[in-house]
Amino acid sequence: MEPAFVMTTGAEEAMPTAEEIRALEGSDVSIRLAPQAGGESVEGRLVGTLAADDGLVVVVEPRSDPGRRLSYNYQHIAAIERR
Repeated sequence: MEPAFVMTTGAEEAMPTAEEIRALEGSDVSIRLAPQAGGESVEGRLVGTLAADDGLVVVVEPRSDPGRRLSYNYQHIAAIERR
């Protein structure tokens, strides 16, 4: 069984590395944003990642809206896990 990487803002959890996030590309994931970024949750396929000046950007195709793309800055993601 492949590990489900979980990123949280709590000190008890280690943040996954960019490589671990990239390893989720093509997988169905669940993402929860940090409260300061709206706190919303989305489930869908992690389409890819982009390297940006201010950090990694995660691109997701939401399960509820196939064909649409949502992007989230890495530092705004409170939790991400493989579904």
